[in-house]
Amino acid sequence: MSPSKKQKTARDSAIFLNSDSDSSESAFESVRPHKNNKSSKASKNQKTGDPAHHDYICIHRPFFDVEGANWLAWSNDPFSHVEKKDVWSKLYKPSFDAENQAGIYNAPAHEHKDHKWVIMWDAWLKTDLLNRKAKYCDPDAFGLTMYNDWRGWGMQEIVENTMLEFDRAFRIKDEKRTKEMWIVISAVGLWLNSEEHIGALIANEDGETICELIGLLGCALLTALAAIEHAGELDFNSRFLDLALVIAYYLELSHDLPAYGIEGKSVAWRKEAVKYFKKGNLDPEKGLFATQLRIEKLKKADDHDDNSQEKKAEEVGSTSGTSETAPIGTSVEAPIYIPDNEDSDKENANPQEERNLSPSSTRNKKRKLEEIKASEQDPWQWVENFKRYKQKQGASLGGQKYDITKMSRADRAATAIDGKDPLADVAVKDLKDDLLDFD
Repeated sequence: MSPSKKQKTARDSAIFLNSDSDSSESAFESVRPHKNNKSSKASKNQKTGDPAHHDYICIHRPFFDVEGANWLAWSNDPFSHVEKKDVWSKLYKPSFDAENQAGIYNAPAHEHKDHKWVIMWDAWLKTDLLNRKAKYCDPDAFGLTMYNDWRGWGMQEIVENTMLEFDRAFRIKDEKRTKEMWIVISAVGLWLNSEEHIGALIANEDGETICELIGLLGCALLTALAAIEHAGELDFNSRFLDLALVIAYYLELSHDLPAYGIEGKSVAWRKEAVKYFKKGNLDPEKGLFATQLRIEKLKKADDHDDNSQEKKAEEVGSTSGTSETAPIGTSVEAPIYIPDNEDSDKENANPQEERNLSPSSTRNKKRKLEEIKASEQDPWQWVENFKRYKQKQGASLGGQKYDITKMSRADRAATAIDGKDPLADVAVKDLKDDLLDFD
Protein backbone atom coordinates (compact mmCIF):
# COMPACT_ATOMS: atom_id res chain seq x y z
CA MET A 1 0.00 0.00 0.00
CA SER A 2 1.51 3.34 -1.01
CA PRO A 3 1.97 6.01 1.65
CA SER A 4 -0.47 8.33 -0.11
CA LYS A 5 -3.25 5.80 0.48
CA LYS A 6 -2.47 5.61 4.18
CA GLN A 7 -2.90 9.20 5.10
CA LYS A 8 -5.80 11.39 6.08
CA THR A 9 -6.27 14.62 7.92
CA ALA A 10 -8.95 16.12 10.11
CA ARG A 11 -10.38 17.87 7.07
CA ASP A 12 -10.69 14.67 5.10
CA SER A 13 -12.12 11.91 7.22
CA ALA A 14 -12.39 12.57 10.92
CA ILE A 15 -13.99 14.50 13.72
CA PHE A 16 -12.04 17.20 15.51
CA LEU A 17 -13.01 17.53 19.15
CA ASN A 18 -11.72 20.55 21.02
CA SER A 19 -10.34 20.39 24.54
CA ASP A 20 -8.71 23.22 26.44
CA SER A 21 -7.03 20.88 28.94
CA ASP A 22 -3.28 21.31 29.27
CA SER A 23 -2.90 17.55 29.26
CA SER A 24 -4.56 17.09 25.87
CA GLU A 25 -2.38 18.24 22.99
CA SER A 26 -5.04 17.41 20.45
CA ALA A 27 -8.43 15.79 20.25
CA PHE A 28 -8.37 14.10 16.89
CA GLU A 29 -10.53 11.02 16.75
CA SER A 30 -10.95 8.87 13.64
CA VAL A 31 -14.40 7.90 12.51
CA ARG A 32 -14.20 4.12 12.72
CA PRO A 33 -11.92 1.26 13.81
CA HIS A 34 -9.69 0.00 11.02
CA LYS A 35 -9.23 -3.70 10.50
CA ASN A 36 -5.64 -3.25 9.39
CA ASN A 37 -4.68 -1.09 12.36
CA LYS A 38 -5.59 -3.29 15.32
CA SER A 39 -3.08 -1.75 17.70
CA SER A 40 -5.14 1.40 17.94
CA LYS A 41 -8.63 -0.11 18.22
CA ALA A 42 -9.08 1.21 21.74
CA SER A 43 -8.56 4.81 20.72
CA LYS A 44 -11.02 5.21 17.86
CA ASN A 45 -14.07 7.35 18.45
CA GLN A 46 -17.29 7.00 16.54
CA LYS A 47 -19.34 9.88 17.84
CA THR A 48 -18.78 13.38 19.02
CA GLY A 49 -19.01 14.52 22.59
CA ASP A 50 -17.59 17.03 24.98
CA PRO A 51 -17.23 15.57 28.48
CA ALA A 52 -15.48 17.50 31.20
CA HIS A 53 -11.76 16.83 31.21
CA HIS A 54 -11.78 14.49 34.20
CA ASP A 55 -15.09 12.78 33.53
CA TYR A 56 -14.92 9.05 32.90
CA ILE A 57 -16.25 7.54 29.70
CA CYS A 58 -16.88 3.94 28.67
CA ILE A 59 -14.52 2.40 26.14
CA HIS A 60 -14.32 -0.99 24.49
CA ARG A 61 -12.30 -3.81 25.92
CA PRO A 62 -8.79 -3.31 24.51
CA PHE A 63 -7.87 -5.59 21.65
CA PHE A 64 -4.69 -6.73 23.43
CA ASP A 65 -6.82 -8.05 26.31
CA VAL A 66 -9.04 -10.04 23.95
CA GLU A 67 -5.93 -11.51 22.32
CA GLY A 68 -4.42 -12.29 25.71
CA ALA A 69 -7.54 -14.04 26.97
CA ASN A 70 -7.63 -16.10 23.80
CA TRP A 71 -4.00 -17.09 24.29
CA LEU A 72 -4.69 -18.04 27.91
CA ALA A 73 -7.60 -20.20 26.77
CA TRP A 74 -5.29 -21.94 24.30
CA SER A 75 -2.63 -22.53 26.98
CA ASN A 76 -5.26 -24.19 29.19
CA ASP A 77 -7.01 -26.09 26.44
CA PRO A 78 -5.65 -26.09 22.87
CA PHE A 79 -9.13 -26.83 21.54
CA SER A 80 -10.93 -23.95 23.26
CA HIS A 81 -9.46 -20.97 21.47
CA VAL A 82 -9.92 -19.04 18.25
CA GLU A 83 -7.19 -18.94 15.63
CA LYS A 84 -5.12 -15.79 15.97
CA LYS A 85 -6.09 -14.57 12.52
CA ASP A 86 -9.77 -14.78 13.52
CA VAL A 87 -9.57 -13.01 16.89
CA TRP A 88 -10.56 -9.67 15.39
CA SER A 89 -13.54 -10.88 13.38
CA LYS A 90 -14.87 -13.53 15.77
CA LEU A 91 -14.08 -12.16 19.23
CA TYR A 92 -13.43 -8.43 19.12
CA LYS A 93 -15.67 -7.00 16.42
CA PRO A 94 -18.98 -8.61 17.55
CA SER A 95 -18.57 -7.12 21.03
CA PHE A 96 -17.44 -3.82 19.56
CA ASP A 97 -20.53 -3.59 17.35
CA ALA A 98 -22.91 -4.67 20.13
CA GLU A 99 -21.63 -1.97 22.50
CA ASN A 100 -21.92 0.66 19.81
CA GLN A 101 -25.52 -0.31 19.14
CA ALA A 102 -26.29 -0.32 22.87
CA GLY A 103 -24.89 3.18 23.23
CA ILE A 104 -22.23 2.10 25.73
CA TYR A 105 -19.16 3.18 23.83
CA ASN A 106 -18.10 6.73 24.75
CA ALA A 107 -21.05 7.11 27.13
CA PRO A 108 -20.55 8.59 30.61
CA ALA A 109 -19.29 5.87 32.95
CA HIS A 110 -21.96 6.61 35.57
CA GLU A 111 -24.61 5.48 33.08
CA HIS A 112 -23.09 1.99 32.88
CA LYS A 113 -21.73 1.21 36.32
CA ASP A 114 -21.19 -2.48 35.54
CA HIS A 115 -18.96 -1.66 32.57
CA LYS A 116 -15.38 -1.85 33.86
CA TRP A 117 -13.68 -0.54 30.73
CA VAL A 118 -13.50 3.15 31.58
CA ILE A 119 -11.00 5.97 31.27
CA MET A 120 -10.82 9.71 31.94
CA TRP A 121 -11.74 11.71 28.87
CA ASP A 122 -8.40 13.50 28.68
CA ALA A 123 -6.54 10.21 29.14
CA TRP A 124 -8.54 8.80 26.23
CA LEU A 125 -7.55 11.71 24.02
CA LYS A 126 -3.94 11.29 25.09
CA THR A 127 -4.03 7.56 24.26
CA ASP A 128 -5.23 8.43 20.78
CA LEU A 129 -2.39 10.94 20.39
CA LEU A 130 0.18 8.41 21.56
CA ASN A 131 -1.10 5.88 19.03
CA ARG A 132 -0.55 8.38 16.24
CA LYS A 133 2.84 9.41 17.61
CA ALA A 134 3.97 5.78 17.54
CA LYS A 135 3.10 5.66 13.83
CA TYR A 136 4.92 8.91 13.18
CA CYS A 137 8.26 7.32 14.09
CA ASP A 138 7.72 4.21 11.96
CA PRO A 139 9.60 4.53 8.64
CA ASP A 140 7.68 1.58 7.16
CA ALA A 141 4.42 3.52 7.53
CA PHE A 142 5.79 6.14 5.15
CA GLY A 143 7.84 3.97 2.79
CA LEU A 144 11.13 5.46 4.00
CA THR A 145 14.49 3.73 4.34
CA MET A 146 16.17 4.51 7.66
CA TYR A 147 18.36 2.59 10.05
CA ASN A 148 16.84 -0.35 11.89
CA ASP A 149 16.43 1.23 15.32
CA TRP A 150 14.80 4.45 14.15
CA ARG A 151 11.44 3.34 15.49
CA GLY A 152 12.94 2.08 18.75
CA TRP A 153 14.58 5.44 19.37
CA GLY A 154 11.30 7.11 18.46
CA MET A 155 9.39 5.04 21.01
CA GLN A 156 11.96 5.89 23.67
CA GLU A 157 11.52 9.56 22.77
CA ILE A 158 7.73 9.31 23.11
CA VAL A 159 7.91 7.66 26.54
CA GLU A 160 10.43 10.28 27.68
CA ASN A 161 8.01 12.99 26.58
CA THR A 162 5.29 11.42 28.71
CA MET A 163 7.67 11.43 31.68
CA LEU A 164 8.33 15.13 31.11
CA GLU A 165 4.58 15.64 31.10
CA PHE A 166 4.19 13.58 34.27
CA ASP A 167 6.85 15.72 35.94
CA ARG A 168 4.93 18.88 35.06
CA ALA A 169 1.79 17.36 36.57
CA PHE A 170 3.74 16.31 39.68
CA ARG A 171 4.72 19.94 40.28
CA ILE A 172 1.17 21.32 40.14
CA LYS A 173 0.33 23.01 43.43
CA ASP A 174 -3.46 22.74 43.46
CA GLU A 175 -6.06 19.97 43.58
CA LYS A 176 -5.53 19.14 39.90
CA ARG A 177 -2.15 17.56 40.67
CA THR A 178 -3.28 13.99 41.31
CA LYS A 179 -5.75 13.93 38.42
CA GLU A 180 -3.21 15.26 35.94
CA MET A 181 -0.63 12.68 37.01
CA TRP A 182 -3.23 9.93 36.68
CA ILE A 183 -4.18 11.05 33.18
CA VAL A 184 -0.61 10.46 32.02
CA ILE A 185 -0.25 7.16 33.87
CA SER A 186 -3.59 5.85 32.61
CA ALA A 187 -2.97 6.79 28.98
CA VAL A 188 0.57 5.40 28.87
CA GLY A 189 -0.49 2.13 30.50
CA LEU A 190 -3.25 1.52 27.97
CA TRP A 191 -1.14 2.60 24.99
CA LEU A 192 2.06 0.77 25.85
CA ASN A 193 0.31 -2.59 26.26
CA SER A 194 0.05 -2.92 22.51
CA GLU A 195 2.54 -5.61 21.48
CA GLU A 196 3.61 -3.35 18.64
CA HIS A 197 4.48 -0.52 21.03
CA ILE A 198 6.15 -2.30 23.93
CA GLY A 199 7.95 -4.55 21.44
CA ALA A 200 9.49 -1.64 19.56
CA LEU A 201 10.52 0.07 22.81
CA ILE A 202 12.33 -2.85 24.42
CA ALA A 203 13.99 -3.83 21.13
CA ASN A 204 15.80 -0.50 20.91
CA GLU A 205 19.58 -0.83 20.76
CA ASP A 206 20.22 1.25 23.91
CA GLY A 207 19.19 -1.50 26.30
CA GLU A 208 20.69 0.13 29.38
CA THR A 209 18.65 3.30 28.94
CA ILE A 210 15.49 1.32 28.23
CA CYS A 211 15.96 -0.52 31.54
CA GLU A 212 16.29 2.82 33.33
CA LEU A 213 13.28 4.22 31.50
CA ILE A 214 11.10 1.26 32.51
CA GLY A 215 12.23 1.81 36.10
CA LEU A 216 11.36 5.50 35.82
CA LEU A 217 7.93 4.64 34.43
CA GLY A 218 7.36 2.38 37.41
CA CYS A 219 8.44 5.15 39.75
CA ALA A 220 5.87 7.43 38.11
CA LEU A 221 3.15 4.82 38.65
CA LEU A 222 4.02 4.44 42.34
CA THR A 223 4.20 8.23 42.75
CA ALA A 224 0.71 8.62 41.31
CA LEU A 225 -0.62 5.82 43.50
CA ALA A 226 0.95 7.44 46.57
CA ALA A 227 -0.82 10.70 45.71
CA ILE A 228 -4.12 8.83 45.34
CA GLU A 229 -3.57 7.17 48.70
CA HIS A 230 -2.71 10.52 50.29
CA ALA A 231 -5.99 11.89 48.92
CA GLY A 232 -7.88 9.04 50.60
CA GLU A 233 -8.84 7.51 47.25
CA LEU A 234 -6.94 4.21 47.38
CA ASP A 235 -10.13 2.23 47.70
CA PHE A 236 -12.47 0.06 45.65
CA ASN A 237 -14.98 2.93 45.83
CA SER A 238 -12.41 5.46 44.62
CA ARG A 239 -13.43 8.34 42.40
CA PHE A 240 -10.58 7.08 40.21
CA LEU A 241 -12.79 4.48 38.60
CA ASP A 242 -10.01 2.79 36.65
CA LEU A 243 -7.70 2.30 39.63
CA ALA A 244 -7.60 -1.51 39.43
CA LEU A 245 -7.53 -1.41 35.64
CA VAL A 246 -4.55 0.93 35.39
CA ILE A 247 -2.45 -1.01 37.89
CA ALA A 248 -3.35 -4.09 35.85
CA TYR A 249 -2.07 -2.38 32.69
CA TYR A 250 1.37 -2.02 34.24
CA LEU A 251 1.49 -5.51 35.70
CA GLU A 252 0.58 -6.89 32.28
CA LEU A 253 2.99 -4.88 30.14
CA SER A 254 5.88 -5.73 32.50
CA HIS A 255 5.17 -9.36 33.32
CA ASP A 256 7.63 -10.81 30.80
CA LEU A 257 10.21 -8.01 30.69
CA PRO A 258 12.78 -9.99 32.71
CA ALA A 259 12.88 -12.48 29.84
CA TYR A 260 14.23 -9.63 27.70
CA GLY A 261 16.87 -8.57 30.20
CA ILE A 262 14.81 -5.84 31.88
CA GLU A 263 14.98 -7.06 35.44
CA GLY A 264 16.13 -6.27 38.98
CA LYS A 265 15.69 -2.63 39.97
CA SER A 266 14.06 -1.86 36.62
CA VAL A 267 10.98 -3.91 37.54
CA ALA A 268 11.17 -3.90 41.35
CA TRP A 269 8.24 -1.48 41.36
CA ARG A 270 5.84 -4.26 40.35
CA LYS A 271 5.70 -5.76 43.83
CA GLU A 272 5.07 -2.32 45.31
CA ALA A 273 2.22 -1.81 42.84
CA VAL A 274 0.73 -5.11 44.03
CA LYS A 275 0.92 -3.81 47.61
CA TYR A 276 -1.14 -0.77 46.60
CA PHE A 277 -3.59 -3.08 44.85
CA LYS A 278 -4.00 -5.16 48.00
CA LYS A 279 -4.10 -2.18 50.36
CA GLY A 280 -6.90 -0.65 48.32
CA ASN A 281 -8.82 -3.92 48.48
CA LEU A 282 -9.12 -3.77 44.70
CA ASP A 283 -10.80 -6.52 42.72
CA PRO A 284 -8.63 -8.37 40.15
CA GLU A 285 -11.83 -8.94 38.16
CA LYS A 286 -11.82 -5.19 37.53
CA GLY A 287 -8.45 -5.58 35.85
CA LEU A 288 -7.33 -7.51 32.77
CA PHE A 289 -7.66 -11.12 31.70
CA ALA A 290 -4.60 -12.24 33.71
CA THR A 291 -4.42 -9.73 36.57
CA GLN A 292 -5.01 -12.34 39.27
CA LEU A 293 -2.39 -14.54 37.66
CA ARG A 294 0.17 -11.72 37.54
CA ILE A 295 -0.46 -10.82 41.18
CA GLU A 296 -0.13 -14.42 42.36
CA LYS A 297 3.05 -14.91 40.37
CA LEU A 298 4.66 -11.83 41.91
CA LYS A 299 3.61 -12.98 45.38
CA LYS A 300 5.13 -16.42 44.80
CA ALA A 301 8.34 -14.92 43.45
CA ASP A 302 8.60 -12.89 46.66
CA ASP A 303 7.92 -15.97 48.82
CA HIS A 304 10.47 -18.16 47.04
CA ASP A 305 13.25 -15.57 46.90
CA ASP A 306 15.90 -16.94 49.23
CA ASN A 307 16.27 -14.78 52.31
CA SER A 308 14.41 -11.97 50.56
CA GLN A 309 12.96 -10.56 53.76
CA GLU A 310 16.29 -10.76 55.55
CA LYS A 311 18.02 -9.00 52.66
CA LYS A 312 15.36 -6.32 52.63
CA ALA A 313 15.75 -5.75 56.36
CA GLU A 314 19.53 -5.50 55.98
CA GLU A 315 19.11 -2.97 53.18
CA VAL A 316 16.69 -0.84 55.14
CA GLY A 317 18.85 -0.91 58.26
CA SER A 318 22.24 -0.63 56.60
CA THR A 319 23.28 2.59 58.38
CA SER A 320 23.81 3.27 62.05
CA GLY A 321 20.62 3.60 64.03
CA THR A 322 17.46 1.62 64.33
CA SER A 323 15.31 1.26 61.26
CA GLU A 324 11.67 0.94 60.41
CA THR A 325 10.41 -1.57 57.89
CA ALA A 326 9.86 0.42 54.73
CA PRO A 327 6.11 1.13 54.54
CA ILE A 328 4.09 1.31 51.39
CA GLY A 329 4.92 4.55 49.68
CA THR A 330 8.56 4.47 50.78
CA SER A 331 11.30 3.51 48.39
CA VAL A 332 13.41 0.64 49.69
CA GLU A 333 16.21 2.10 47.62
CA ALA A 334 16.09 5.21 49.83
CA PRO A 335 14.44 4.13 53.09
CA ILE A 336 13.48 6.31 56.02
CA TYR A 337 15.70 5.86 59.05
CA ILE A 338 15.15 6.59 62.73
CA PRO A 339 18.59 7.53 64.07
CA ASP A 340 19.76 6.39 67.49
CA ASN A 341 20.00 9.11 70.10
CA GLU A 342 21.81 8.26 73.30
CA ASP A 343 20.16 11.15 75.16
CA SER A 344 16.65 10.52 73.95
CA ASP A 345 15.53 8.86 77.19
CA LYS A 346 17.25 11.30 79.55
CA GLU A 347 15.37 13.99 81.44
CA ASN A 348 16.25 17.50 80.34
CA ALA A 349 18.47 18.95 83.03
CA ASN A 350 17.80 22.51 81.96
CA PRO A 351 14.20 23.11 80.72
CA GLN A 352 14.93 26.83 80.26
CA GLU A 353 17.58 25.97 77.72
CA GLU A 354 14.99 23.98 75.77
CA ARG A 355 12.74 27.00 75.52
CA ASN A 356 15.44 29.45 74.42
CA LEU A 357 16.12 28.03 71.00
CA SER A 358 18.76 29.67 68.86
CA PRO A 359 17.77 31.01 65.42
CA SER A 360 19.79 28.22 63.80
CA SER A 361 17.83 25.61 65.78
CA THR A 362 14.56 27.19 64.65
CA ARG A 363 15.73 27.13 61.05
CA ASN A 364 16.77 23.50 61.39
CA LYS A 365 13.35 22.55 62.73
CA LYS A 366 11.67 24.44 59.90
CA ARG A 367 13.89 22.67 57.40
CA LYS A 368 13.01 19.32 58.94
CA LEU A 369 9.30 20.09 58.67
CA GLU A 370 9.78 21.05 55.03
CA GLU A 371 11.67 17.82 54.42
CA ILE A 372 8.88 15.80 56.02
CA LYS A 373 6.30 17.58 53.88
CA ALA A 374 8.42 16.96 50.78
CA SER A 375 8.72 13.27 51.62
CA GLU A 376 4.95 13.03 51.92
CA GLN A 377 4.59 14.59 48.47
CA ASP A 378 7.36 12.46 46.99
CA PRO A 379 7.70 9.17 48.92
CA TRP A 380 9.15 7.36 45.91
CA GLN A 381 11.70 10.10 45.22
CA TRP A 382 10.39 10.95 41.79
CA VAL A 383 12.24 14.29 41.76
CA GLU A 384 15.60 12.68 42.44
CA ASN A 385 15.07 9.77 40.04
CA PHE A 386 13.86 11.95 37.20
CA LYS A 387 16.65 14.46 37.77
CA ARG A 388 19.20 11.64 37.54
CA TYR A 389 17.67 10.36 34.31
CA LYS A 390 17.54 13.85 32.79
CA GLN A 391 21.18 14.51 33.66
CA LYS A 392 22.24 11.30 31.98
CA GLN A 393 20.22 11.94 28.82
CA GLY A 394 21.03 15.62 28.57
CA ALA A 395 19.83 17.40 25.46
CA SER A 396 18.73 14.12 23.89
CA LEU A 397 15.84 13.76 26.36
CA GLY A 398 12.47 13.64 24.64
CA GLY A 399 11.69 15.96 21.77
CA GLN A 400 10.60 15.09 18.22
CA LYS A 401 13.86 14.07 16.58
CA TYR A 402 12.41 10.78 15.36
CA ASP A 403 8.99 12.12 14.40
CA ILE A 404 8.91 11.73 10.63
CA THR A 405 6.03 14.20 10.26
CA LYS A 406 8.29 16.90 11.75
CA MET A 407 11.11 16.31 9.26
CA SER A 408 11.53 18.69 6.35
CA ARG A 409 9.98 17.67 3.06
CA ALA A 410 13.46 17.50 1.54
CA ASP A 411 14.70 15.11 4.26
CA ARG A 412 11.68 12.82 3.82
CA ALA A 413 12.16 12.79 0.06
CA ALA A 414 15.85 11.97 0.47
CA THR A 415 15.04 8.77 2.35
CA ALA A 416 11.97 7.77 0.32
CA ILE A 417 12.28 4.77 -1.98
CA ASP A 418 10.91 6.77 -4.90
CA GLY A 419 12.69 9.99 -3.95
CA LYS A 420 9.42 11.81 -3.26
CA ASP A 421 8.03 13.18 -0.02
CA PRO A 422 5.21 10.78 0.95
CA LEU A 423 3.46 13.63 2.79
CA ALA A 424 3.69 16.16 -0.04
CA ASP A 425 -0.09 16.61 -0.17
CA VAL A 426 -0.56 17.03 3.61
CA ALA A 427 -0.69 20.60 4.90
CA VAL A 428 2.21 21.70 7.10
CA LYS A 429 -0.22 22.89 9.76
CA ASP A 430 -1.85 19.45 9.97
CA LEU A 431 1.57 17.85 10.40
CA LYS A 432 2.54 20.39 13.03
CA ASP A 433 -0.71 19.76 14.94
CA ASP A 434 -0.33 15.95 14.83
CA LEU A 435 -3.48 15.50 12.75
CA LEU A 436 -2.16 12.84 10.39
CA ASP A 437 -3.94 9.51 10.85
CA PHE A 438 -3.71 6.17 9.07
CA ASP A 439 -6.19 3.85 7.36
